Amino acid sequence: MNHGPPAPAGGTPRTVLMCPGQGAYLPGALRHLSGVPSVARVLRRVDAHSTALGGTGPPVGRLLTDPAAPDPDRLLRADPLSFDLATYAAVVASATVLLDLARPPVHAVLGHSVGDLAALTVAGALTPEQAVRLLHLRDRLLRDAALPAAGLLATDMTADRAAELLRAEGLTKLRIAARNAPAQTVLAGPADQLAAAGRSARELGHRATELTSRTAYHHPLLAEVHRTFRRHLRTEPVARPEPAVYTATTHRAVRTPAGLRAMAAAHLTAPMAFDRTLRALSRAGFTTYLDSGPRALLSTLARASLPGCATAAPSRTPAGVERLRDRLAAALE
Repeated sequence: MNHGPPAPAGGTPRTVLMCPGQGAYLPGALRHLSGVPSVARVLRRVDAHSTALGGTGPPVGRLLTDPAAPDPDRLLRADPLSFDLATYAAVVASATVLLDLARPPVHAVLGHSVGDLAALTVAGALTPEQAVRLLHLRDRLLRDAALPAAGLLATDMTADRAAELLRAEGLTKLRIAARNAPAQTVLAGPADQLAAAGRSARELGHRATELTSRTAYHHPLLAEVHRTFRRHLRTEPVARPEPAVYTATTHRAVRTPAGLRAMAAAHLTAPMAFDRTLRALSRAGFTTYLDSGPRALLSTLARASLPGCATAAPSRTPAGVERLRDRLAAALE
């Protein structure tokens, strides 16, 4: 892996498209974009290949265009694979529209957690069919592993304060999964210890919110799943990404085939330092951070880590192309 590109001469703005993972599924999020050819094509390819692989869940085309589709918690409980496929498809489909609208154009793509697979697709390293096959494989590995109940907990603590709380409470099975911003740290681990950490954090006056997640991503609990997944990835063809692709688990652009394959599996066990990655991008001359997911989750983290940077989250609520264009222009003017 190599360092990202240097700052351009003359201070020309450089834009990063950010691809979220957890929190990217919103029922009916693409209902105003279903007629856009690039969006329809992504949804069709994901559904067709999932069906060819034996998928029996609700089509992502319906989940992402029908506001009456199951909410995230309900869908995750009923059909974790459909939840994963919808999360992936939502980001990729939204990104195809934003790539067309972004002015100045996008110069890099940044994945966050399970959003890495979407980032690899947006950057052209993987096809949607490859990503769907990998999500089916990961689903089977997670089910076969028979893991204990586990998940993720977002807090408003610094990473140091969170580590101190874990030591003080003897919560030895929890890990810091993500350093997202100066005052946002995500913990991962078994459900009972997460609940204890949440209670302790709240007693100390901190916020603690359980995230919608099928397991404890970024945790050693998934080490065996990660090893098997990486073994399958060894033979997976990957193309040179264009534009450059980054992941929140490292601060450098991912360029080599081995690095791209490692990126596809990193969310299983590798902790994230999203704030560090953002600072590295800023030093490399990137000035604008475009969020491709709903709810403006990553753009909020970008502003917290890089005060004064330009951010836009045009897909924060469902909207058509013209509304997205207007939001983008208003945010970046």
